[in-house]
Amino acid sequence: MRVLPHFLRRLPYVFYALAILLGGWRYWNEWTVASETFQYADAAGLDGAQMGLMARSNALYWGLTEAAYLIANGALLQIAIAIFDKIGGAAE
Repeated sequence: MRVLPHFLRRLPYVFYALAILLGGWRYWNEWTVASETFQYADAAGLDGAQMGLMARSNALYWGLTEAAYLIANGALLQIAIAIFDKIGGAAE
């Protein structure tokens, strides 16, 4: 029987941790850019509050998208490992 390396069995959890870190970073980064960009929009004659709200909504969207993508990749890898174990691979 073939055995999967130990690091490969732990890899889904790395994806889950990266989802938290990178999703949070992307959200914070987009939020900061939105805050700085539309800070002086009212002085330029634009509706800064509405534009800032939309940009912050966009920040939330991209942060959640990044996290969901990494969580899905970790889950698929975990499913693939379970299938490998089921069809004949040895569990450690």
